[in-house]
Amino acid sequence: MAATEAYAPQYASRPPMGRWRRTLPLAGTVTALWLRWRWLRIQRRIRGTERMTEATHRFHQQAAVAVVRRALKQQGLIIKTCQFLGSRADILMDEYVRTLSLVHDQVPPRPWAEMRPLIERELGGSIADLYAEFDHEPVAAASLAQVYRARLHDGTRVAVKVQYPGVERIVQHDLDALRMLVNIWAKFEQVIDFRPIVDEMARNAPEEVDFVHEGQAAERLAALLADRADVVVPNIHWDRSSRRVLTMDYIDGVKISDVERQRELGINTPQVAESLIDLYNTMILERGMFHADPHPGNLFVVPPEEPGGKARIGLVDFGLTKTLPDEFREQLIVLTSAIVSEQPEAITGTMEGMGFRTRERNDETYTALGEAFLGDVLRSGKPYADQEMVADINERLGAVLRSNPLVDVPGDVILIARVMGLLSGLGKMLESETDLLDALLPYLDPDAEAVAG
Repeated sequence: MAATEAYAPQYASRPPMGRWRRTLPLAGTVTALWLRWRWLRIQRRIRGTERMTEATHRFHQQAAVAVVRRALKQQGLIIKTCQFLGSRADILMDEYVRTLSLVHDQVPPRPWAEMRPLIERELGGSIADLYAEFDHEPVAAASLAQVYRARLHDGTRVAVKVQYPGVERIVQHDLDALRMLVNIWAKFEQVIDFRPIVDEMARNAPEEVDFVHEGQAAERLAALLADRADVVVPNIHWDRSSRRVLTMDYIDGVKISDVERQRELGINTPQVAESLIDLYNTMILERGMFHADPHPGNLFVVPPEEPGGKARIGLVDFGLTKTLPDEFREQLIVLTSAIVSEQPEAITGTMEGMGFRTRERNDETYTALGEAFLGDVLRSGKPYADQEMVADINERLGAVLRSNPLVDVPGDVILIARVMGLLSGLGKMLESETDLLDALLPYLDPDAEAVAG
């Protein structure tokens, strides 16, 4: 089945409302795929991996299409989950990447007749009074909101982000459903525990549906990055914004995953990858505040204003933006330095200080976690973690954690690991050539052995 078959018009219907109308269909899809996957694993053991190669690829393609179909029906956080997975070109099979990544462009938009009353009610006026021009067709539809192109009366081109009606209830129902499913999963599958990820989603959800918070986060991040000429953060127009409507300057750029279009414009995609890595090193390790949702729908490449100039990175969607306490940021620098310089005792002490807990205090477990988190990728010499590397890391880490499982993981680390995964996937898309260790060293502890040479 072709990937595009998942996007037939009949799936562009209004999402189901109510806890069980959202939970039961999702649970049914996940359970059916899990049972088919278990049966495939049994067949592979009996018949051999090589003989089952074609059947394996066919299953994964069909599974990816089934997940997308369910996501487009459900929308809400299920769409966001697909967007995240579709960005992981570094670890997921091509069947999933090709299919799930299309969700960035294929979320079914809500009709203008449904969205216009919300805009006018939130902003307290008619569209004609509020804007000089307003396109009725959205330029983008995402998991929680859709975006329109408009123009203010002073001529400023703007993007207007409008939250879907009832989305707060949908988000809560989806969190409940995901929590139930990952708890059931944990009873049957021991290698990967998804529960901390859902916990982190629950912590961030209230901020993601509050556009006042998002606008304020955009302004704080713009101030922190004001000295960088390679990044664009849109200006917020507060007189045309509210908790459910956000008006900001329009960024005219190319989606970061559209590598072909970037090349047509003469943009050097490995240079874009290098800028992106340095930008996130700056935000996380130096400034202590970062855009925590860098999937392709939220990152744009703005062509240089002059021939031969450097392309800029445009950031949008600041609903998931994280501020790190200074102490935690400094611990992260120390931990990264210890991982790079292979100091087991420093890794253990720092991770415990950050809030990691394992069943038994053991340097081997913490070192394995540090290597999985960063060390293996840095020492590989590769600009991103590929599927083979991730599979090897997971196998070794799984063996360690089965004997000494994690009891507690700090939520900020989960978010940073998620960002690193997304950046790794983008690095592969952009054909990055960046030496990750060289890119990281300027931000580390200057007293660390690895930095001192």
